[in-house]
Amino acid sequence: MTGKERVLRTLEFRGPDRLPVDVWLLPAARMQHGEALEEILRANPTDIAQITGPFDHGFTPAYYQVGTFTDPWGSVWRNLQAGVIGEVKQPVFADYAALDGYKAPTEEFLAQWVANRESVAQNIARERANEKFVIGGWISLFERFQFLRGTEDLYCDLAMDEPDMYRMADLVMGYMHIYLDAWLTMDIDAVAFGDDWGTQISLLVSPELWRRVFKPRYKELIDKIKAAGKKVFFHSDGYILALYPELIELGVDAVNSQLWCMGLDKVSAYAGQITFWGEISRQTTLPNGTPQDVIDAAQAMKRALFKNGGGLIGQCELNRDVPLENAKAFFEAWR
Repeated sequence: MTGKERVLRTLEFRGPDRLPVDVWLLPAARMQHGEALEEILRANPTDIAQITGPFDHGFTPAYYQVGTFTDPWGSVWRNLQAGVIGEVKQPVFADYAALDGYKAPTEEFLAQWVANRESVAQNIARERANEKFVIGGWISLFERFQFLRGTEDLYCDLAMDEPDMYRMADLVMGYMHIYLDAWLTMDIDAVAFGDDWGTQISLLVSPELWRRVFKPRYKELIDKIKAAGKKVFFHSDGYILALYPELIELGVDAVNSQLWCMGLDKVSAYAGQITFWGEISRQTTLPNGTPQDVIDAAQAMKRALFKNGGGLIGQCELNRDVPLENAKAFFEAWR
């Protein structure tokens, strides 16, 4: 069974020959471990490939380099640590007066897409030759709003239902439709969303606000993806238990979330209804546990989340703080 077939069978609850495996690799991990990590990765091919393109973080090295960087929207980032993404220090809409006459960087994106489309297609073709399931692009709404407005001001806007926030949202949605249209011309199997919605103990906003402000906008984009015959993958850090039924209703196929932050006993209530795209805890088990702890965590996830012939992808994120022994154990656990 190919990686693509394995992932599709898992998403559709049709009984894969084994659980699919996926690894996210921060540049900092490669900087820390070098060739020793590359050897592990070569010996353990994964089933999923994530392809980036113009304006995506993974496509733009400046996001991971020490110093300041102005993104295509006009917000200024600062990074103090090589290999890990920095944060916005000067949002373009620190004052909403800047909305007047502002245009989203749609034309710039399209120009970059034309210039880089062939290389993106080649990257996809390479992963197709390796028979992998291919995810293309990365859509963020909540995080893009924060990058444009600043996190604290955005929370105030949400609480006060600030009218200018909706003007900003319209700009972002217009751009995201153009971005998505470009990706849907490519030979991909899915599109990814990524917005961190949780703290360690709760959502960052009320479920009611999430349903009112963000759910319709996600639906607009997800419906377009589904109409094109593609799958939808969704990432969110934090305690997002209240969002699982919402994501299921929206038609999300796979969710990457911090299962161990919420607890397998709670998360397993949704087993068999959506595919859990990992993860083994990158806060505790991966950096601080033993190889046996990694294996035990994977076994617990299999028992709790693999239901009705699918619903679980073995996934983790490797940062510089993960020992190589635990990276090896991760692959052993899922194979």
